[in-house]
Amino acid sequence: MSPKLSELPGVARVYIYGADRHAVRIQVSPDLLATMNLSMDRVRLAIVAASQNLPKGSIAVDGQRYVIEAEDQLLWADDYRDLIVSWRNGSPVRLADIAKVSDSVVNSRLAGWYGTQRAVILYVYKQPDANIVATVDAIKAMIPQFQAWLPPSVKLRTVYDRTTLIRAAVHDVEHTLLIAVVLVVVIISVFLRRLTATLIPAITIPVSLAATLGAMYLFNFSLDNLSLMALTIATGFVVDDAVIVIENIIRRMELGESALDATIRGSQQMGFTVVSVTAALMAAMIPVLFMSDIVGRYFLEFGATVVIAIVASALISLSLTPTLCSRWLATRAQPQPSVSRIGAALARGYCFCLDWSLRHRGTLLAASALVTGGSVWLYLDLPKAFMPTQDTGVMLVRIVAPSSISFGAMEECQRAVGEALLEDPAVAALNSYISDSPRSVGQMIVALKPLESGRPPIERVIERLRDRAGTINGVRTVFVPLQDLNVGAQGSAARYQYTMFGVDEDQVHGAAETMARRMRNIPNLVDMVPDWETGGLQAGLTISRTRAAALGVTAKGIDNALNDAFGQRQINLLYYPTNYGRVIYEIPPELATDPSIFARLYVPSATGAVVPLTALTVPKRARSAMWMHHSSQFPSRTVSFDVKSNGSVKQLLDAIRAEEVAAGFPDGVRAEFRGLAKEVEASSQRQISLFALALITIYVFLGILYESYIHPLTILSTLPSTAFGALLALKITSVPFSLITTIACILVVGLVMKNAIMMVDFALDLQRTSDLPARDAIRLAAAQRVRPIVMTTLTGILSAIPVAIGTGPGHELRQPLGIAIVGGLAVSQALTLLTTPVVFIVMDSISGLIRSRTVEAKMSHRDKFSTDR
Repeated sequence: MSPKLSELPGVARVYIYGADRHAVRIQVSPDLLATMNLSMDRVRLAIVAASQNLPKGSIAVDGQRYVIEAEDQLLWADDYRDLIVSWRNGSPVRLADIAKVSDSVVNSRLAGWYGTQRAVILYVYKQPDANIVATVDAIKAMIPQFQAWLPPSVKLRTVYDRTTLIRAAVHDVEHTLLIAVVLVVVIISVFLRRLTATLIPAITIPVSLAATLGAMYLFNFSLDNLSLMALTIATGFVVDDAVIVIENIIRRMELGESALDATIRGSQQMGFTVVSVTAALMAAMIPVLFMSDIVGRYFLEFGATVVIAIVASALISLSLTPTLCSRWLATRAQPQPSVSRIGAALARGYCFCLDWSLRHRGTLLAASALVTGGSVWLYLDLPKAFMPTQDTGVMLVRIVAPSSISFGAMEECQRAVGEALLEDPAVAALNSYISDSPRSVGQMIVALKPLESGRPPIERVIERLRDRAGTINGVRTVFVPLQDLNVGAQGSAARYQYTMFGVDEDQVHGAAETMARRMRNIPNLVDMVPDWETGGLQAGLTISRTRAAALGVTAKGIDNALNDAFGQRQINLLYYPTNYGRVIYEIPPELATDPSIFARLYVPSATGAVVPLTALTVPKRARSAMWMHHSSQFPSRTVSFDVKSNGSVKQLLDAIRAEEVAAGFPDGVRAEFRGLAKEVEASSQRQISLFALALITIYVFLGILYESYIHPLTILSTLPSTAFGALLALKITSVPFSLITTIACILVVGLVMKNAIMMVDFALDLQRTSDLPARDAIRLAAAQRVRPIVMTTLTGILSAIPVAIGTGPGHELRQPLGIAIVGGLAVSQALTLLTTPVVFIVMDSISGLIRSRTVEAKMSHRDKFSTDR
């Protein structure tokens, strides 16, 4: 099955657990060897010499070349049983006389289970650029053929299919996207109350999304959780430009212009606004596009999809939308009573509040300062995380036993844990396996029932399963939910790693023991597993060198005898037509359970006689390290751990750092977090840097567009209220601040900037064309733009609400984004409509003061120059 699966398009590799390659297993009886005065070494050499596959050359006969072939290789157990390994008293000693010969596998210390039944497990991994859905469909199409090859008693079962979640997520996002589009269209119809005006964005939204999908296809993007999330969020972006243009055209038509004239002049009037908004949003996404490391690669398609949607929306809103307006809207629009009442009430209420704000600018500026302080407090108070924990319905389980455990005892422990987990109603199926490297660690993959069945979220299921597995003596069970993004190459039992390393191994070990004791007392820390083991049991043999030399026995001979007996020694290679196998040499496993077996082993001497092993060695028992880990070529110790489901990872890492300082490591010992923990520790700095870089990029772009240093600051003044709303929503819903919410804050700042850009752009145009003072210009601009601002804000909120309240597959990544956008837009809508005009007036005053001082400086310089002359 494995070669057939590997041939399928998109399959990278197939891993097999619970089974191994074919082998001829020879289990020699030490007692029978002793009666015939034979050593295991001599029998092994005879077996190796009897089966070879060496070059034999060729001959030429009558102008033709013949390759010489001989039946020199023994391939199956029946071939080996009659093999003569020695002669005694003129009679042959056949291998079957002294050993049990059977067809087996290379490593008999492997076991796999499906549920509680023995099984062979195949893990199929896809290629990085493969279409996982197409690959899985091809694999499923092969299953009936595989089943036909197998005996009726052997069944094939699918434990975990990654595409089940992907297909469900795609369906859920399609549903969410449809709801968002319908809500957006409803808002437009409520405000404009014209069927044709409602149909235009209903057409431009799908066209913009279709253009985005076409570009994604050209760039070879894939539909995954992030790109689907980008398409959902893009609904709010793609409708905003259309709403701005349509509303302005209808407003001009209501003032008496024809549809064609209103379309031409309205599009021209809003063209620069649309370009400014698009440039600002693209600038906001630039840091996301150029993030480094694996995180940057992970979010590249998300950022690119959002940028493509923004550009497509701008192009369509300046081309298709005006065209449809000129063709579909009535020749001259008459203000509809319901719309006039809504618009008039909205304008009157807003103008009343705006006039009060303009009279009390200091109060509004103080409120902005308080909001800024509140944003800082909320950011510091929110728990920090790298990425939300996804509920993929699958978890990796590691069973950690004492390092000295036997294979049989580990089998019992593994089976006991599996039975306990299967009793939980949320568990659908599991497979598990153990091997010989290391024997004390077992692996499981547990598949949970779908969320639609009513099971709890995966983190609550893990807490429940942790309690169940905790009742099993002799093992520790660690649960890790399977995630789309896995960071770090260092293997460990739990999700997070803390590594200590240095030159002096004793100092490193002492520091590790100290930290392990301290970390056990940290409240939110669970599943702590150190990777060092000094309690391993060792059956040692002390060699008497003098006696060995007198009897002609070498240390190599002793090592060979021990390896022959206990090491599952691979003594020969078997070449089959399509595969290969091994010849395994050992004593019967049941004899390796008693230390007295050493007295029954014999070692060959230089004289040809065999010498009892106990005549050369003295047995002893000791404890020793089972393995040694290194990091950057230095001795290292690693503690893996996890955090409780309601705990903050960042606070836990800070607590570990505090314990590290209190422990006082020697100068030669260094400590650092690895893998996901390292990303979490660096995420706070990355989040701040990403947000700051986005703001700087937006400022530069707006400065270039407006040719001003001042007015970009007016537009960016929307940041405090936006951040406050987003962070407050996260605080209320108990959602940690992660990389996803950082990107959400960047997106919501871009959405809110549209409101400020519409006000500032219109006010600057009034100042240039009508020579109005700043106060009158911004008041008139705000009054005229309040309707499109409210419309675009509501469309943005409604497009994000399905994401914020979604509970379908993959919602853990999308939900924080929706919550932050809804909170940021809702709060900023209430504040920025009042604070932006105030900031505009203050910034205009500062700009006028700077201009006047510049003019005075130039005049002073000119007067001084004239005096000098």
